Amino acid sequence: MIKELYRNMKSELWKMRHTLLLWMHAGIPVLGICVFLAYYSIAAWSDDGKVSGYIQTLSVALPLIISVICAMSIEIEENGRFQTFLGVTVYKSNSLLAKWIVLSGMGFASIVLAVMGFAAGYWMMTGRMVFDGAEYMILAVTMWFGCVNLYLIHLFLNLAFSKSISLCVGTAELLIAALFLTGLGDGRWQLFPCSFSGRWSSFLLTYWHGNGRTPTEYVIKNIEIGFIISVVLWYIIFRWFCFYEGRQCQE
Repeated sequence: MIKELYRNMKSELWKMRHTLLLWMHAGIPVLGICVFLAYYSIAAWSDDGKVSGYIQTLSVALPLIISVICAMSIEIEENGRFQTFLGVTVYKSNSLLAKWIVLSGMGFASIVLAVMGFAAGYWMMTGRMVFDGAEYMILAVTMWFGCVNLYLIHLFLNLAFSKSISLCVGTAELLIAALFLTGLGDGRWQLFPCSFSGRWSSFLLTYWHGNGRTPTEYVIKNIEIGFIISVVLWYIIFRWFCFYEGRQCQE
């Protein structure tokens, strides 16, 4: 099973080599960095406010970006009538698991580029480092960890329904993630995976500024609900995929 999963992951990368997927994972972070640094060069915000604003905007945009990435990945399978996706594995779940691992892995590299690239660019522009390199890396890992479930959710939506449904849900998740960064999300955000990245990264920023609870208190209070929701999602989607036989896209 492990060897088959590894082969499927190599196959996923092979299928993406002539698509925009690889370029988008590098191009979108670079574009975002350039836009924010250009704006921050004239904005009269504090250093802390600029970094927090960038990180929060990035975390809010992730659900929509992920929905687009997953839609493009499934579109590749639709063009091949799902033959290389469903017909070449002994363990059917490996096809979905391999795609999830590859896309989320590329997402990790993209988020690291977005965060560390911004940190480097801001330092070159101002000569100041708001946080050290290790803290920026922790932010990147936290944001990625919070959005891993979104890849699986949007793969499911694209496979079961269509890219239009996935994009609509991604847009709604973007709005929810932005709304739940405010006080309206208190006590509710734990139930919505799209808000994990924003809330977790915001907590870290608040704590590093000396205004938050200790990480242990925060994790104990919130990790259980997120873990339960994640396990339930994984089980439902992979169980459903065991009976999946492909679909025809009518868009």
